Amino acid sequence: MSALVASAALAPAVLLASPAFAADAKAPAVSAPDAGSKTADEQAVADREEILRLMEAKGAGSSVKERGTKAIDGGPAAMRKFIEEGQYEARFEDDRVRVAQIASVGGRSVGEAARRALNVGTRESVKEFLEVGQFKARLDDYRVETLRIMHKGGPSVHEAGSAALNANTLDALEQFIKVGQFKARNVDNRVAVTTLINDGGPKVRAAGIKALLGTPEDVQAFLDKGQFEARKLDEADAAAAKDKDKDKGKGKDSGKKDEADASKGTATGTGKGTGTVTTDAGSKPVTAVAVDGQAPASAGSSLASTGAGSALPWAAGGTAVALAGGAGLVVAARRRRV
Repeated sequence: MSALVASAALAPAVLLASPAFAADAKAPAVSAPDAGSKTADEQAVADREEILRLMEAKGAGSSVKERGTKAIDGGPAAMRKFIEEGQYEARFEDDRVRVAQIASVGGRSVGEAARRALNVGTRESVKEFLEVGQFKARLDDYRVETLRIMHKGGPSVHEAGSAALNANTLDALEQFIKVGQFKARNVDNRVAVTTLINDGGPKVRAAGIKALLGTPEDVQAFLDKGQFEARKLDEADAAAAKDKDKDKGKGKDSGKKDEADASKGTATGTGKGTGTVTTDAGSKPVTAVAVDGQAPASAGSSLASTGAGSALPWAAGGTAVALAGGAGLVVAARRRRV
């Protein structure tokens, strides 16, 4: 078989992003080379070159490579059999492996569609999944993922997600999931940081401004952790300032109390008072001294007739002495007159 015929029989398979093509259900008939056109050696050389090309083609799987290598090692007959039959069997095995790989990295819808194709187990079901089914299922998964991101995001994320859903294409939804959501989230995060700066204390403002001047990762780190650490520092500073104000208030109250005690001490301190004691010999001034903190009688007050009251014991004794002296003077005067 010529290289041109074998090339036309090959269907390339591409994983994930590009459509993958399974082998045809039946291999096309390949006629034996005309005896007069090519010799056996020439045919063997051509078959070998074709197998190498199949093995190096984009999307060739491990089965194609392994079986192709064995066919080359097996000689002309083995190479001819691989080209006529073996390549399709090997490609079908590789396509089944590729379906399983797509299911392992896809979403829920992709996984379900892949399992259905493998359960049917025909070349047609596998080919349909690789060429069409995986992309329909991926579109459903992308829509679900976009809605999930929008639910957790802010206004900018919601707006970008809505635009992708309205476009309803794999490219638009994939671009939002892989790139757009992060750009939109950064916008929302910066708005959130600005709000915290306006409402926060000195430490929160300083940390927020520093985050805004940094990378999107710095902004996210501030929202996740930094704002709370800065707020604790602001609260600690506020508590310290409050305690300081209380200490100042206590100092002022203590000073006022000391002044009041000083004034009270002056009023009750030791002092002297004067009074007048009246006797038969006349009136004489008497000076009273406070004893044991007792205030003396006020000036000008007279002693009680009973000897009790504000006059002190020593005052009474002084009065008695004065009276005795006065009486002695009276007796002496009378004697002189006699």
